[in-house]
Amino acid sequence: MDNDQQQIAMDAARMMNYRMHAEQLFIPVLKDFEVKNDNNPQTVLLAEGHGFVEQLTSDGHIDDGQFDQRIDLAINNTKQFMRNNGCEDVDKSFIYYKDYNNETFSFKLYVCDMIIVGNEKRKAIRQFIAYFVEPRMRDFYQLSLSAEPFVMPTEQLRLGIIDLENDQVTLALDNLMKTLLDNLKYKN
Repeated sequence: MDNDQQQIAMDAARMMNYRMHAEQLFIPVLKDFEVKNDNNPQTVLLAEGHGFVEQLTSDGHIDDGQFDQRIDLAINNTKQFMRNNGCEDVDKSFIYYKDYNNETFSFKLYVCDMIIVGNEKRKAIRQFIAYFVEPRMRDFYQLSLSAEPFVMPTEQLRLGIIDLENDQVTLALDNLMKTLLDNLKYKN
């Protein structure tokens, strides 16, 4: 087996581990959301409904003391993706929101605003992202909940501001994310 074949086999085995490890989790799907197929092997769950997208991905094993570094890596990779795809205001796109705990998992929540320019219109995707480490297998996960781009045009979006009183989309994301996080647990 040459090096390329070995790397492909190792990558395939690692991806299978993501899925096997995730099978121990009860991952809630929001009411009336439809589960979609995703060809990305790191995607554990992808579901859509009511103008929102729910996604859980795994980035594999994490060693002690690497949580913040892994979050930084995930954010920097997302920012690079955004730059490569012509998003605006990338350096202002992520803000830390809060820590959250559901008695099983501890989460760090961020808000990401992707400003997309197309057909001379600017639109935004507001996304709540919860990063966490599953303590048994020590896998790093990213649970995201996004409003679809047509839901929140940029004239309503105020980058870096989380306004739960006046912004109905952000309030909905906050409430839906809380529902997801409160119900994420181990299977019995």
